[in-house]
Amino acid sequence: MKKMSLLVYVILFGLLSTNVGYAFAEENQQVTHVVMVWLKQPGNEQQRTAFIKASEQLNSLPGIVNRHVGVVVPSDRSIVDDTFDVAVTVTMESPMALKNYLNHPKHKKILQEKIKPLTNRVVVYDFMSQ
Repeated sequence: MKKMSLLVYVILFGLLSTNVGYAFAEENQQVTHVVMVWLKQPGNEQQRTAFIKASEQLNSLPGIVNRHVGVVVPSDRSIVDDTFDVAVTVTMESPMALKNYLNHPKHKKILQEKIKPLTNRVVVYDFMSQ
């Protein structure tokens, strides 16, 4: 019985220490936040410009490593989705930095007041660097 208890403790310790290490490694990994945007008026240059200017107001938020905003490049390749109007990529220092960025009052305000009124559809992809 003692051997079984010792084995259970060893397994639990191994699992816990692995999970703690994994969580720590994840927290120190950069995260890229990709936002694909379809405007209410697709191809409308004024809406694109307004979206880009509003989005660029977020460049100074903490935790950002890189931030890019750009417009679609038309393509005749079937693998390329060129139906969106504007895309934003934001590389953050960590998953916590992304969470703080998304919850930052300035982000929320600009999103509600300036960006959402221009958009018809938004798709977001978040991924961690390896």
